Amino acid sequence: MAVTLALLHLASWPGEVERNKSEIERAVRRAAALGARFAVTPELAVSGYGFRDVIGTDWIARGQPALFAWAGVLARQESMFLALGTPEAEALGGGLFNSITVFAPDGRLVGRHRKINVLRVGSESWSAAGDRPAVVELAGLGRIGLFICADMYSERLVAETAAGDVDLLLSSAAWAPGLHGPDGEWERASATTGRPVLVCNRTGRDVLDFTAARSIAAVGGIVRHCHASVESAIVLVDWDRQDRQLTGWRVFP
Repeated sequence: MAVTLALLHLASWPGEVERNKSEIERAVRRAAALGARFAVTPELAVSGYGFRDVIGTDWIARGQPALFAWAGVLARQESMFLALGTPEAEALGGGLFNSITVFAPDGRLVGRHRKINVLRVGSESWSAAGDRPAVVELAGLGRIGLFICADMYSERLVAETAAGDVDLLLSSAAWAPGLHGPDGEWERASATTGRPVLVCNRTGRDVLDFTAARSIAAVGGIVRHCHASVESAIVLVDWDRQDRQLTGWRVFP
């Protein structure tokens, strides 16, 4: 039986955490009303990509308990899985990471991936690099390999993640077209692993212009579906774990 997934193709404002949370919550609730059972946000949807130069990083650890409680309540209220792109503070050691955190329909934090291919300069220089691939098993959805944006540059990381007997490769992204933009990484990952690839990208203007950035579904080395828009949108796609098929791509403004 197919399950509906939602890619929340959102604009985020750098440093405007409460505004971004409101937009995420609105989109999650609408996606749930449209029948989605799993919602994914873009990379750093909570903070915006260029947040550090606006509000610094001290807020991350301080606000994390309340942020995760909010995300857990949202997932529980809508009875859905939620993959949230956010800065994350390590509980022990104090490291900061560019993460995707996964909450279950009962509100529990059930998985995370910390971006591995982080930029050492500029807007990502606050973040330490993650050290391992991440695979989460979600009831009714299967084994999901998690990535963030440029992690799919690495053929080794893609192969190591797929080796975890995954059903689907899922990436949260803030990856604008143009110089250093995506250039076949998603298609290659789907071709070399034999697994479908879903990417939840973003729109809006931040440190880069993301208004032409694409959220995509790639299968067998080909982008089968894509969406880009100046305004935020919700993309729904039906996922059949048994056949590893993505069908029924549709977009809601």
